Amino acid sequence: MVFSRLVRILAACLLLAAPALAAPLTLTGEVYYRERMALPSGATLHVGLVTLPGGRPVVGAGASVTARGQVPIAFTLNIHSDVAALGGAFGLVAEIKLNGQVLFRSAEAVPVDVSRPKPVSILVTRQAQKPVDPTPPAPNPALLDTVWRVTSIGGKPVVSGTRPITLSIASDLRASGSGGCNNYVTEATVLASKLIFGPAAATRMACADPMMAQESAYFAALAAVAGFELDDTSLRLLDPAGIPLVGLVRQEN
Repeated sequence: MVFSRLVRILAACLLLAAPALAAPLTLTGEVYYRERMALPSGATLHVGLVTLPGGRPVVGAGASVTARGQVPIAFTLNIHSDVAALGGAFGLVAEIKLNGQVLFRSAEAVPVDVSRPKPVSILVTRQAQKPVDPTPPAPNPALLDTVWRVTSIGGKPVVSGTRPITLSIASDLRASGSGGCNNYVTEATVLASKLIFGPAAATRMACADPMMAQESAYFAALAAVAGFELDDTSLRLLDPAGIPLVGLVRQEN
């Protein structure tokens, strides 16, 4: 008897609470632009609900859909957050992107009645694109066509009395030198203060153990290089965090 009464009371409470649960809100419409052009392959459309005025995004009210080649683009936005509880006015905004770059964007939000939603048309306008310079900046000429002699690897001075370890980067970005035992060649990529070396191809001579260990450490350091610092007489090869991996000085003729 007591258990049955508890069940009835619980059921009554659930019925009373049911109207307070927010029903899912579905907004539909289309996005269009006036330019006579087809969207490139891979473009995506994002539609979001924002508060008015101010344009603050509403949590849980954004959705991306794949944009087809021609406009208008139909959309359906399902909102699971309790928008009605927030109060105030709302609007819809849209933008079309390609590879993270905005191609089209709505200039202002289109008002929408979330209590009686009707299909909405959103006009997006074409956004100015930043020009891309197809010609990368030339490498620092002081870095090229110079023989650099290694003085330290990983913060430790090179072993004295051994064959110098050298590095030279030609104007065609072909890098070569001596690892202290074997000669090597590799390719360099230089962009501003960035510097990356490809895998080194080296001869296969055998030397004393200290020289071989030092050479292995040098080749490993080259593979980890991500940038450089250069002054009049010295060059420092840096890891991605800016920590020096290899110290070099300009070799006098």
